[in-house]
Amino acid sequence: MRLAKSITDVLTRLEQRSVSEQPEVNRLNGIGAAATRAAAPGLMLDVGPQVGLLLNLLVRITNAQQVVEIGGSVGYSTIWIAEALSHTGGRVISIEPEPSKADQLSTNLTDAGLADYVEVVVDDARLVLPLLPGPFDMVLIDHWKDIYIRDFDAAWPKLRSGGVIVADNILRPPATAGLMQAYTSHVRAYPETHSFTLDIGDGVELTWRRQLKEA
Repeated sequence: MRLAKSITDVLTRLEQRSVSEQPEVNRLNGIGAAATRAAAPGLMLDVGPQVGLLLNLLVRITNAQQVVEIGGSVGYSTIWIAEALSHTGGRVISIEPEPSKADQLSTNLTDAGLADYVEVVVDDARLVLPLLPGPFDMVLIDHWKDIYIRDFDAAWPKLRSGGVIVADNILRPPATAGLMQAYTSHVRAYPETHSFTLDIGDGVELTWRRQLKEA
């Protein structure tokens, strides 16, 4: 995929940062999820290039107009999503509760030339999601694993038929495996879902909303 140089430059810079942070992330994950969470304000904790490309392609394939990102961090996944939205004419609402990360997110979007396609909301998704009108075409969940189910349940009623919810870190790190198993069991129990795990990056759960057949 050919991307504008401004976008490639920012993605490359962020990928280099991610690689440099990975040893510390691995060390923290070895201690436990609480240690990673405590250090999170200073870490990217990004989805990585494989998942970034997947998000971009999903936006294009579904011709998404309204995307919600829960956990924008410093904007790596946001840039991949926004690049695709620049072709579909849509926008992404990126929710990031940490102000310092939200500032970096906004700066990175500006540097990439994609700020016009993103609304950055600095708040807790618990407060933001009920206020968003929908319908959503795509939702990315990539924040604290113990609240994945909470935010899936909040987003699901506003997801259009044929829309998709993408959840990151389903297979890795091992410290959150129990929470992720609970998440996948929960979303697959919904009668309108077709959901499966894709082993790219740290593992993603793709959950499509399908129409129920009339009785």
